[in-house]
Amino acid sequence: MAETRNVLLYLIQSLDGYIAESDGSMTWLQQLNTTEADSAFQNFYSRVETVIMGRKTYTRATQRAGSYPYSDKQSFVFSTTMHDTEDRATVVAGDVVEFVRQLKQEKGGDIWLVGGPDLFAELLKAHEIDKLIISIAPVLLGSGTPLLNTNLKDVPLNLITTKKIGRLVELTYAVDQH
Repeated sequence: MAETRNVLLYLIQSLDGYIAESDGSMTWLQQLNTTEADSAFQNFYSRVETVIMGRKTYTRATQRAGSYPYSDKQSFVFSTTMHDTEDRATVVAGDVVEFVRQLKQEKGGDIWLVGGPDLFAELLKAHEIDKLIISIAPVLLGSGTPLLNTNLKDVPLNLITTKKIGRLVELTYAVDQH
């Protein structure tokens, strides 16, 4: 049987577990000197072939960048309210878990789950995420969008590596697929 592709969650979060401020912005990242983090991201991004995300993440990423920032990758946006995009991203309205299972069976490189706490929780519960690569920023936001907005129980993670990247600490976990 052919080797399946890996689904990776790669993101930066505050020390208290938030991935965005209450209004969805990420201005807190601007206060960090992220030269080393930018380099680490570029290295990660070069290995990714496909990106998947939810509608809110798509909208925020496009607004932040001024245009769709992942046009050089195969892209899928999961939404029940959006039907099309003006860029290379394909909107998917069906079963997220089944779609990702099929995507993992296709030939290709890594799949990056760019964002969406609901997508993350749903795919994690279904054992469709292979690795979590989470950089912790030395910032306390106090409120905002948490990495998880649902209680997940008994999701075993195995720490693979820890790495200091500038002011960030990057933790890489393999998700136990049992």
